Amino acid sequence: MRKSYKILCIVLSSMLMPFCLFAQYTEKDIYAYIDQYKDVAMQKMVEHKIPASITIAQGIFESACGKSHLAVDGNNHFGIKCHTDWTGDTILIDDDELQECFRKYETVAESFNDHSLFLKNRKRYANLFALDILDYPGWARTLKEDGYATNPKYADQLISLIQRYNLARLDTLCMQGASPADFACVTKKQEPASQKPKTQDTPAKKQETKAPGNMKVFTAIGNDYPAGNSPFSYRKVFENNRTYFIIAKKGDTYETIAGDVQVAATNLRKFNDAPNGSQPVENEIVYIESKAKTNTARVHIVQTGETLRYISQRYGVQLEYLFKYNNLNENSIIHPGDQILLRH
Repeated sequence: MRKSYKILCIVLSSMLMPFCLFAQYTEKDIYAYIDQYKDVAMQKMVEHKIPASITIAQGIFESACGKSHLAVDGNNHFGIKCHTDWTGDTILIDDDELQECFRKYETVAESFNDHSLFLKNRKRYANLFALDILDYPGWARTLKEDGYATNPKYADQLISLIQRYNLARLDTLCMQGASPADFACVTKKQEPASQKPKTQDTPAKKQETKAPGNMKVFTAIGNDYPAGNSPFSYRKVFENNRTYFIIAKKGDTYETIAGDVQVAATNLRKFNDAPNGSQPVENEIVYIESKAKTNTARVHIVQTGETLRYISQRYGVQLEYLFKYNNLNENSIIHPGDQILLRH
Protein backbone atom coordinates (compact mmCIF):
# COMPACT_ATOMS: atom_id res chain seq x y z
CA MET A 1 0.00 0.00 0.00
CA ARG A 2 2.99 2.24 -0.09
CA LYS A 3 4.40 4.17 -3.00
CA SER A 4 7.67 3.39 -4.65
CA TYR A 5 9.65 5.93 -2.63
CA LYS A 6 9.23 3.63 0.38
CA ILE A 7 12.15 1.51 -0.67
CA LEU A 8 12.49 -2.12 0.26
CA CYS A 9 15.51 -2.27 2.55
CA ILE A 10 17.28 -5.54 1.95
CA VAL A 11 20.95 -6.31 2.05
CA LEU A 12 21.35 -9.18 -0.39
CA SER A 13 24.48 -11.00 -1.41
CA SER A 14 25.07 -8.29 -3.99
CA MET A 15 26.07 -6.09 -1.02
CA LEU A 16 23.70 -3.27 -1.89
CA MET A 17 23.60 -0.67 0.88
CA PRO A 18 20.13 -0.39 2.44
CA PHE A 19 18.27 2.88 2.68
CA CYS A 20 14.75 3.48 3.90
CA LEU A 21 12.68 6.42 5.02
CA PHE A 22 11.33 4.43 7.92
CA ALA A 23 13.87 1.83 8.97
CA GLN A 24 17.02 0.12 7.89
CA TYR A 25 17.38 -3.61 8.14
CA THR A 26 19.72 -6.34 7.11
CA GLU A 27 19.55 -9.84 5.72
CA LYS A 28 19.95 -11.10 9.28
CA ASP A 29 16.76 -9.21 10.19
CA ILE A 30 14.95 -10.89 7.31
CA TYR A 31 15.93 -14.35 8.53
CA ALA A 32 14.85 -13.42 12.05
CA TYR A 33 11.50 -12.13 10.78
CA ILE A 34 10.86 -15.33 8.82
CA ASP A 35 11.75 -17.46 11.83
CA GLN A 36 9.52 -15.42 14.15
CA TYR A 37 6.41 -15.25 11.98
CA LYS A 38 6.44 -18.36 9.79
CA ASP A 39 4.18 -20.19 12.26
CA VAL A 40 1.41 -17.61 12.17
CA ALA A 41 1.71 -17.25 8.37
CA MET A 42 1.24 -20.99 7.91
CA GLN A 43 -1.67 -20.97 10.32
CA LYS A 44 -3.38 -18.22 8.32
CA MET A 45 -2.78 -20.25 5.16
CA VAL A 46 -4.68 -23.14 6.72
CA GLU A 47 -7.50 -20.89 7.95
CA HIS A 48 -7.91 -18.51 5.01
CA LYS A 49 -6.19 -20.14 2.00
CA ILE A 50 -3.64 -17.35 1.51
CA PRO A 51 -0.09 -18.53 0.67
CA ALA A 52 2.20 -18.24 3.67
CA SER A 53 4.95 -17.12 1.30
CA ILE A 54 2.89 -14.12 0.22
CA THR A 55 2.01 -13.21 3.81
CA ILE A 56 5.63 -13.32 4.97
CA ALA A 57 6.94 -11.45 1.91
CA GLN A 58 4.36 -8.70 2.36
CA GLY A 59 5.19 -8.49 6.06
CA ILE A 60 8.90 -8.09 5.34
CA PHE A 61 8.28 -5.48 2.65
CA GLU A 62 5.51 -3.46 4.31
CA SER A 63 6.96 -3.39 7.84
CA ALA A 64 10.71 -3.27 7.13
CA CYS A 65 11.02 -6.54 9.05
CA GLY A 66 8.91 -5.12 11.86
CA LYS A 67 11.13 -2.05 12.24
CA SER A 68 8.95 0.63 10.62
CA HIS A 69 7.22 3.28 12.72
CA LEU A 70 3.84 1.76 11.83
CA ALA A 71 4.96 -1.72 12.90
CA VAL A 72 6.67 -0.63 16.11
CA ASP A 73 3.97 1.76 17.37
CA GLY A 74 0.91 0.21 15.76
CA ASN A 75 1.75 -3.51 15.38
CA ASN A 76 0.63 -3.00 11.77
CA HIS A 77 2.85 -5.18 9.54
CA PHE A 78 0.88 -4.86 6.28
CA GLY A 79 0.33 -1.14 5.82
CA ILE A 80 -3.45 -1.46 6.05
CA LYS A 81 -5.19 1.90 6.32
CA CYS A 82 -8.31 2.53 8.37
CA HIS A 83 -10.95 2.59 5.60
CA THR A 84 -14.55 3.38 6.48
CA ASP A 85 -15.36 0.01 8.04
CA TRP A 86 -12.60 0.05 10.68
CA THR A 87 -13.83 0.55 14.25
CA GLY A 88 -10.63 -0.33 16.14
CA ASP A 89 -7.71 1.77 17.32
CA THR A 90 -5.88 3.96 14.84
CA ILE A 91 -2.49 5.60 14.35
CA LEU A 92 -1.63 8.59 12.18
CA ILE A 93 1.37 8.22 9.85
CA ASP A 94 2.62 10.33 6.95
CA ASP A 95 2.12 8.20 3.84
CA ASP A 96 0.69 9.22 0.45
CA GLU A 97 -0.57 12.25 2.36
CA LEU A 98 0.30 13.77 5.71
CA GLN A 99 -1.10 12.13 8.85
CA GLU A 100 -3.06 9.35 7.21
CA CYS A 101 -5.12 6.97 9.31
CA PHE A 102 -3.79 3.43 9.71
CA ARG A 103 -5.14 0.51 11.71
CA LYS A 104 -3.53 -0.10 15.08
CA TYR A 105 -3.49 -3.52 16.74
CA GLU A 106 -2.87 -4.79 20.24
CA THR A 107 -0.57 -7.55 18.94
CA VAL A 108 1.23 -8.46 15.74
CA ALA A 109 -0.87 -11.63 15.58
CA GLU A 110 -3.96 -9.42 15.20
CA SER A 111 -2.30 -7.69 12.27
CA PHE A 112 -1.64 -11.02 10.54
CA ASN A 113 -5.23 -12.10 11.10
CA ASP A 114 -6.67 -8.80 9.88
CA HIS A 115 -4.47 -8.98 6.79
CA SER A 116 -6.03 -12.33 5.90
CA LEU A 117 -9.56 -11.06 6.49
CA PHE A 118 -8.81 -7.86 4.58
CA LEU A 119 -7.95 -9.87 1.46
CA LYS A 120 -10.63 -12.49 1.95
CA ASN A 121 -13.58 -10.17 2.58
CA ARG A 122 -13.03 -7.53 -0.11
CA LYS A 123 -14.45 -8.10 -3.58
CA ARG A 124 -11.51 -6.34 -5.22
CA TYR A 125 -9.28 -9.23 -4.14
CA ALA A 126 -11.64 -12.02 -5.18
CA ASN A 127 -9.38 -12.84 -8.15
CA LEU A 128 -6.70 -14.00 -5.73
CA PHE A 129 -8.76 -16.91 -4.49
CA ALA A 130 -9.34 -18.23 -7.99
CA LEU A 131 -5.58 -18.87 -8.24
CA ASP A 132 -3.75 -22.01 -7.24
CA ILE A 133 -2.59 -21.56 -3.66
CA LEU A 134 0.93 -22.58 -4.71
CA ASP A 135 1.06 -20.02 -7.52
CA TYR A 136 2.87 -17.31 -5.55
CA PRO A 137 3.90 -15.35 -8.71
CA GLY A 138 0.22 -15.16 -9.68
CA TRP A 139 -0.74 -14.01 -6.21
CA ALA A 140 1.96 -11.33 -6.19
CA ARG A 141 0.97 -9.96 -9.60
CA THR A 142 -2.75 -10.05 -8.86
CA LEU A 143 -2.23 -8.21 -5.57
CA LYS A 144 -0.57 -5.42 -7.53
CA GLU A 145 -3.16 -5.47 -10.33
CA ASP A 146 -6.03 -5.35 -7.83
CA GLY A 147 -4.63 -2.26 -6.15
CA TYR A 148 -2.90 -3.41 -2.97
CA ALA A 149 0.09 -1.19 -3.75
CA THR A 150 0.95 1.68 -6.07
CA ASN A 151 4.61 0.74 -6.42
CA PRO A 152 4.96 -0.52 -10.02
CA LYS A 153 7.58 -3.06 -8.93
CA TYR A 154 5.57 -4.39 -6.00
CA ALA A 155 4.91 -7.82 -7.52
CA ASP A 156 8.53 -8.25 -8.61
CA GLN A 157 9.76 -7.33 -5.14
CA LEU A 158 7.48 -9.88 -3.48
CA ILE A 159 8.51 -12.58 -5.95
CA SER A 160 12.18 -11.75 -5.43
CA LEU A 161 11.80 -12.08 -1.65
CA ILE A 162 10.00 -15.40 -1.98
CA GLN A 163 12.61 -16.84 -4.30
CA ARG A 164 15.62 -15.44 -2.47
CA TYR A 165 14.49 -16.73 0.92
CA ASN A 166 12.88 -19.97 -0.20
CA LEU A 167 9.49 -18.90 1.17
CA ALA A 168 7.56 -21.09 -1.27
CA ARG A 169 8.70 -24.03 0.84
CA LEU A 170 6.40 -22.74 3.59
CA ASP A 171 3.46 -23.23 1.22
CA THR A 172 4.59 -26.74 0.33
CA LEU A 173 5.10 -27.71 3.97
CA CYS A 174 1.69 -26.32 4.84
CA MET A 175 0.01 -28.32 2.10
CA GLN A 176 1.81 -31.43 3.35
CA GLY A 177 0.62 -30.78 6.89
CA ALA A 178 4.21 -30.40 8.09
CA SER A 179 5.37 -28.31 11.03
CA PRO A 180 6.93 -24.86 10.56
CA ALA A 181 9.95 -26.29 12.39
CA ASP A 182 10.74 -28.25 9.22
CA PHE A 183 11.54 -24.93 7.56
CA ALA A 184 14.25 -23.95 10.06
CA CYS A 185 17.05 -25.87 8.36
CA VAL A 186 16.49 -23.94 5.14
CA THR A 187 16.57 -20.43 6.60
CA LYS A 188 19.91 -20.80 8.34
CA LYS A 189 23.17 -20.21 6.54
CA GLN A 190 25.34 -23.26 6.01
CA GLU A 191 29.03 -23.22 6.86
CA PRO A 192 31.29 -23.44 3.83
CA ALA A 193 32.50 -26.96 3.18
CA SER A 194 35.92 -25.63 2.25
CA GLN A 195 38.07 -22.62 3.02
CA LYS A 196 39.74 -22.69 -0.38
CA PRO A 197 40.21 -19.13 -1.67
CA LYS A 198 37.89 -17.89 -4.38
CA THR A 199 39.29 -17.71 -7.85
CA GLN A 200 38.23 -15.52 -10.72
CA ASP A 201 40.16 -17.47 -13.35
CA THR A 202 39.16 -20.66 -15.06
CA PRO A 203 40.61 -23.65 -13.18
CA ALA A 204 43.35 -25.63 -14.85
CA LYS A 205 41.31 -28.83 -14.69
CA LYS A 206 38.27 -28.98 -16.90
CA GLN A 207 36.32 -31.51 -18.86
CA GLU A 208 34.60 -31.15 -22.18
CA THR A 209 31.49 -33.13 -23.02
CA LYS A 210 29.30 -33.35 -26.08
CA ALA A 211 25.61 -32.75 -25.47
CA PRO A 212 22.89 -34.15 -27.74
CA GLY A 213 23.31 -32.55 -31.15
CA ASN A 214 27.11 -32.69 -30.78
CA MET A 215 27.12 -29.37 -28.90
CA LYS A 216 30.11 -28.89 -26.63
CA VAL A 217 29.23 -28.09 -23.01
CA PHE A 218 31.42 -27.03 -20.11
CA THR A 219 31.71 -29.61 -17.35
CA ALA A 220 33.73 -29.89 -14.17
CA ILE A 221 34.58 -31.99 -11.16
CA GLY A 222 34.01 -30.71 -7.64
CA ASN A 223 37.60 -30.09 -6.61
CA ASP A 224 38.13 -27.78 -9.59
CA TYR A 225 36.35 -24.97 -7.75
CA PRO A 226 35.97 -23.51 -4.24
CA ALA A 227 32.88 -24.57 -2.32
CA GLY A 228 29.97 -22.15 -2.27
CA ASN A 229 27.81 -21.14 0.68
CA SER A 230 24.18 -21.20 -0.44
CA PRO A 231 21.52 -21.74 2.26
CA PHE A 232 18.89 -22.77 -0.29
CA SER A 233 20.43 -25.83 -1.91
CA TYR A 234 20.24 -29.49 -0.98
CA ARG A 235 23.08 -30.10 -3.45
CA LYS A 236 26.76 -29.37 -2.95
CA VAL A 237 27.40 -25.88 -4.28
CA PHE A 238 30.55 -24.47 -5.90
CA GLU A 239 31.57 -21.02 -7.05
CA ASN A 240 32.93 -19.65 -10.31
CA ASN A 241 33.42 -15.94 -11.00
CA ARG A 242 31.44 -15.03 -7.87
CA THR A 243 28.49 -17.15 -9.03
CA TYR A 244 27.08 -20.30 -7.41
CA PHE A 245 26.60 -23.49 -9.42
CA ILE A 246 26.01 -27.20 -8.94
CA ILE A 247 27.32 -30.11 -11.02
CA ALA A 248 24.63 -32.06 -12.84
CA LYS A 249 24.24 -35.74 -12.09
CA LYS A 250 23.41 -38.42 -14.63
CA GLY A 251 19.72 -38.17 -15.53
CA ASP A 252 19.29 -34.66 -14.13
CA THR A 253 16.90 -32.20 -15.72
CA TYR A 254 16.44 -28.52 -14.98
CA GLU A 255 13.19 -29.51 -13.32
CA THR A 256 14.79 -32.01 -10.93
CA ILE A 257 17.60 -29.61 -10.12
CA ALA A 258 15.06 -26.82 -9.48
CA GLY A 259 13.52 -28.76 -6.61
CA ASP A 260 16.89 -29.33 -4.99
CA VAL A 261 18.16 -25.76 -5.21
CA GLN A 262 14.83 -23.95 -4.66
CA VAL A 263 15.01 -22.04 -7.95
CA ALA A 264 12.37 -22.21 -10.68
CA ALA A 265 13.34 -24.36 -13.67
CA THR A 266 12.61 -21.45 -16.02
CA ASN A 267 15.11 -19.34 -14.09
CA LEU A 268 17.73 -22.09 -14.22
CA ARG A 269 17.38 -22.21 -18.00
CA LYS A 270 17.75 -18.43 -18.14
CA PHE A 271 20.78 -18.41 -15.82
CA ASN A 272 22.47 -21.01 -18.03
CA ASP A 273 21.39 -19.63 -21.41
CA ALA A 274 20.05 -23.11 -22.14
CA PRO A 275 18.77 -23.78 -25.69
CA ASN A 276 15.08 -24.58 -26.00
CA GLY A 277 14.33 -28.20 -25.18
CA SER A 278 17.82 -28.93 -23.87
CA GLN A 279 18.70 -30.60 -20.57
CA PRO A 280 22.02 -30.69 -18.71
CA VAL A 281 24.37 -33.61 -19.26
CA GLU A 282 26.31 -35.46 -16.59
CA ASN A 283 28.95 -33.24 -14.88
CA GLU A 284 27.77 -30.10 -16.67
CA ILE A 285 27.99 -26.86 -14.69
CA VAL A 286 24.51 -25.55 -13.87
CA TYR A 287 24.44 -22.05 -12.41
CA ILE A 288 21.79 -21.51 -9.75
CA GLU A 289 21.92 -17.73 -9.89
CA SER A 290 22.55 -15.18 -12.61
CA LYS A 291 26.09 -15.16 -13.96
CA ALA A 292 28.32 -12.10 -13.65
CA LYS A 293 28.61 -9.42 -16.32
CA THR A 294 32.41 -9.58 -16.61
CA ASN A 295 35.41 -11.75 -15.78
CA THR A 296 38.87 -10.65 -14.69
CA ALA A 297 40.33 -12.75 -17.50
CA ARG A 298 40.04 -10.18 -20.27
CA VAL A 299 40.17 -12.34 -23.41
CA HIS A 300 39.43 -15.94 -24.39
CA ILE A 301 40.97 -17.52 -27.51
CA VAL A 302 38.40 -19.77 -29.18
CA GLN A 303 39.31 -23.45 -29.46
CA THR A 304 37.87 -26.01 -31.86
CA GLY A 305 34.24 -26.86 -31.15
CA GLU A 306 33.63 -24.03 -28.70
CA THR A 307 30.48 -21.92 -28.85
CA LEU A 308 29.67 -18.59 -27.25
CA ARG A 309 27.47 -20.39 -24.74
CA TYR A 310 30.36 -22.70 -23.85
CA ILE A 311 32.57 -19.66 -23.21
CA SER A 312 29.78 -18.02 -21.22
CA GLN A 313 29.49 -21.08 -18.98
CA ARG A 314 33.24 -21.54 -18.64
CA TYR A 315 33.89 -18.01 -17.44
CA GLY A 316 30.60 -17.41 -15.63
CA VAL A 317 29.72 -14.40 -17.80
CA GLN A 318 26.20 -13.77 -19.07
CA LEU A 319 25.86 -14.58 -22.75
CA GLU A 320 24.14 -11.30 -23.54
CA TYR A 321 27.21 -9.41 -22.32
CA LEU A 322 29.53 -11.50 -24.48
CA PHE A 323 27.33 -10.41 -27.40
CA LYS A 324 27.67 -6.75 -26.37
CA TYR A 325 31.42 -6.79 -25.75
CA ASN A 326 32.11 -8.48 -29.10
CA ASN A 327 29.41 -6.93 -31.29
CA LEU A 328 27.88 -10.36 -31.87
CA ASN A 329 24.41 -11.91 -31.64
CA GLU A 330 22.83 -15.34 -31.22
CA ASN A 331 23.31 -16.09 -34.91
CA SER A 332 27.00 -15.21 -34.96
CA ILE A 333 29.54 -17.92 -35.81
CA ILE A 334 32.93 -17.98 -34.10
CA HIS A 335 36.07 -19.77 -35.30
CA PRO A 336 39.18 -21.25 -33.67
CA GLY A 337 41.66 -18.48 -32.96
CA ASP A 338 39.03 -15.75 -32.56
CA GLN A 339 39.46 -13.49 -29.55
CA ILE A 340 36.36 -13.14 -27.36
CA LEU A 341 36.34 -10.21 -24.94
CA LEU A 342 35.10 -11.09 -21.45
CA ARG A 343 34.76 -7.49 -20.33
CA HIS A 344 34.96 -3.98 -21.75
